[in-house]
Amino acid sequence: MKALLRILFRNHWKGIFLIIILTIIDVGAQLYVIEIIPLILTCIKSGLYEDTFSMIDEVIMAIFCSIISTLFISYLSTSISSNFALNLKEKLFSIVMNINTVDEYSKINFSGLMTRLIRGVDTEQSFVLVFLRRILLLFVAAGWVIYSLIDMNLLFAFVFTIFLFIYGFLFILKLNQSANTYFKVKKLNGKLNNLFRDNIVGLKTIKLFSKEKYSSDTFKKAADNAYNEGYKFQNSLNFPYVFLIVMHIAVILFMLWALFIFDSNKKLAVEVFLALLYLLYLINHINAINPFIDIYSLAYTSATRIEEVLALERTPTHSNKKESDFKGIEFNNVSVNISDREILSDISFKIPQNSKNLIVGPVGAGKTSLIYSLIGTYKINSGSILINGENVQSESWDEKICLISDNLFLLKDNVFENVRLGDESITRDVVISACRDALFTKDLSFEVNEEGNNLSSDFKQRLSISRALAHDCEIYIFDNSFSQIESASKKIIKENIKKRLSDKIIIFIDNAFEDYQDMDNIIVMKNASIVDHGNHDYLIKNCETYKSLINYSGGK
Repeated sequence: MKALLRILFRNHWKGIFLIIILTIIDVGAQLYVIEIIPLILTCIKSGLYEDTFSMIDEVIMAIFCSIISTLFISYLSTSISSNFALNLKEKLFSIVMNINTVDEYSKINFSGLMTRLIRGVDTEQSFVLVFLRRILLLFVAAGWVIYSLIDMNLLFAFVFTIFLFIYGFLFILKLNQSANTYFKVKKLNGKLNNLFRDNIVGLKTIKLFSKEKYSSDTFKKAADNAYNEGYKFQNSLNFPYVFLIVMHIAVILFMLWALFIFDSNKKLAVEVFLALLYLLYLINHINAINPFIDIYSLAYTSATRIEEVLALERTPTHSNKKESDFKGIEFNNVSVNISDREILSDISFKIPQNSKNLIVGPVGAGKTSLIYSLIGTYKINSGSILINGENVQSESWDEKICLISDNLFLLKDNVFENVRLGDESITRDVVISACRDALFTKDLSFEVNEEGNNLSSDFKQRLSISRALAHDCEIYIFDNSFSQIESASKKIIKENIKKRLSDKIIIFIDNAFEDYQDMDNIIVMKNASIVDHGNHDYLIKNCETYKSLINYSGGK
């Protein structure tokens, strides 16, 4: 909650300050009416009509100020809460779109991410709106009442201030307690839902509702915890009403005291009745914050989850420090562990600029893991990866590397939009040229269905290659990108790629060895390590793993 409030006050402090000023005017005008109405009634009963008319003018002016202030407060609070929600959504989407490491992914339960980004932010917007309209008003009203009581009777002011302080302290304490309880309820209900979800599969559905399964210790304990915590939360929501009952009892006691002392001390009795009016005014505003109490628990929970995403925001780095003068890609003793399993072990090699490269190895050798480390999906445990001398772990290379895998994301849109992916700098001619090099023959206006269901696997891969060729990057990685394309077309497409991207770094990952013997560098992997690297002629003479891979694939 603190992080979101910091964002709110940092971006909208001017509007909030203006709301506070208008609220002071509004409350001051309302309290002035409360003070002067009894005087008007007294003047009317006494027949002092001239004095009455002059006071009525002041009352009308005060009411006018109150109405105008309320209108501006309503407009400003709505505007601030809407802009706050919009800014927060944009910030969260920006952070999520830049998440690319497994380490970061593991910190968020992505099954509920869209709920946080949409429903959670909407909850925060409602919370801010109620906060600006109700809580600020209550604070200002309490301050005004204390100020008025000090001017009237110092003892009343002191007692009233102590009473409000105790009430405020207990209110905040109980509010946080209920919010924490609600957060526990949500977590326990989530655990209960997971137990259902894990068990409602196939024949387990029958077992789930059997007496044996329903009475299992795990499920029963989860259900009991969820129920008990839920009961505590619902019970905790009653605390404001207890305070209101106490305040109403205080009002009744004040009234009885005023009646008792009226004959002996009329001045004190009048002050008591005026203090009662102030107290009733505050009780009315305290009663009006019930919507805030209802939404605070929801806002607390959503804020906790939203702040998990905010914590992943990256601080932009603008360091020009070069760790190496080598132009290209360097792997320096890189090791990667995932779930205590070593998927890359002490990897070291270089890929120069403007080079064509192939990564080969048996299944499970670590080829894709190597690439995921390069693009930042896997966080390296030791060593360093440099591109043009910059460490990829600290510098953003997302937009400079293009990965073409067999897992293609397709828009429900035409071919043209699927290729350029919203990049308006990519012209129609560039798209046509990219499609021609990938031998993708569909018209640019051809409508692609959801997940490309109206395209064959062959054409999906061609569309993926077309998309890559249309975007200007420094490094292109083709990970098993030709598996569904028939041999004759595959050879032509590869040659087109080599010509079109001759001034770029090209990395192919493939276990089909035809069309790759002209590579500048072939990296051979086995058991998460580099066995050897060099050109085809060198490896066919010196690397047994490479020779066995070629023999297995039927190559030469």
